[in-house]
Amino acid sequence: MIQVLQAGSFRPRTPFHMVWLATTACNARCLHCSSNASVRSPDELRTNEAIDLLSQLAEAGVVDLAISGGEPLLRPDLLEIIAEARRLGLAVGVGSNGAVLSERKAALLAASGINRFQVSLDGFHTAHDTIRRWPGLFDRALRTIEVAACAGLRVTVCCTINRLNAAELEPFTEFISSTKIIRLNFSRYVPTGRGTDELDLTDEEWRLVITLSAELRIRYRGKVDIVNHLAQQIFVDHELEGMPGFIGCQAGIGQGCVTANGTVLPCVLLPIPLGNIREGTFRQIWLNSPVIRVLQSREYLKGECAACQVRNRCGGCRAVAYAKTGDYLATDPRCWLVNHCQAQVA
Repeated sequence: MIQVLQAGSFRPRTPFHMVWLATTACNARCLHCSSNASVRSPDELRTNEAIDLLSQLAEAGVVDLAISGGEPLLRPDLLEIIAEARRLGLAVGVGSNGAVLSERKAALLAASGINRFQVSLDGFHTAHDTIRRWPGLFDRALRTIEVAACAGLRVTVCCTINRLNAAELEPFTEFISSTKIIRLNFSRYVPTGRGTDELDLTDEEWRLVITLSAELRIRYRGKVDIVNHLAQQIFVDHELEGMPGFIGCQAGIGQGCVTANGTVLPCVLLPIPLGNIREGTFRQIWLNSPVIRVLQSREYLKGECAACQVRNRCGGCRAVAYAKTGDYLATDPRCWLVNHCQAQVA
């Protein structure tokens, strides 16, 4: 019998997608770094511990692993770890700031079987180099993209939307569509880690950005795949109404994060420690966490999010709520809907 799910009702017991922050070492000092990365932490997972983590994730049902940081290319055992992840059947993506990628390293990454190589580009030269605090990094990232594409890697770009680049999203998307980049990921800025409110947009500006993101996805279909992590998509993107599995915020539901030292988080942008894999297995930590149990039920939300007609298909961004209020269940302060969210979507 085929079970028909009510829209927004799907909740996996364990996440399908996990981010592993492979190292805190980084050759950049980005203004918005949620990991506050700089130098290598003395307690980051050793190679054998990282490989054991992969086994635990695969056993728990994780199917996709994003390796980030810091700068994961600075980790000397990266290729060994990727090889084990692929042996376990995990799809693997590697995210980089694009500062350095030799042809030899690109060829090795391509041979490793990773599914995607993501480079961060936060707008054009001025915006990108300012937020990354590295003059010339935009041009270096473009060279890295070219080297990666020539090696046969599927190259994607992540653009974190913030005050420095929000006004240039349309021309930036047009530029991306003219390159060898196959996917553009608009990532939501959350003032956590090194990030501050100075880089944030107003609620109205976020409404315009989320609406524009939906328009760009349709406009550039067939040229570049545009995805985003903007919780309120359901309010402006009517194509999502026909996707019963769409639930908005995935923190603690379809995704999670493990830091460089093995601490499990419900989301890479939601720094609430659930436990550490040096003290218990990933499955035990996830399934026994009261935070995860709460996140998986929208009944615990507070304020406007609690009363919203589409809370099961949006849920607000829990990371933004936590960063702005200190309460991960509070109303997403960026949501422009008030008066109990009189939305016209089901």
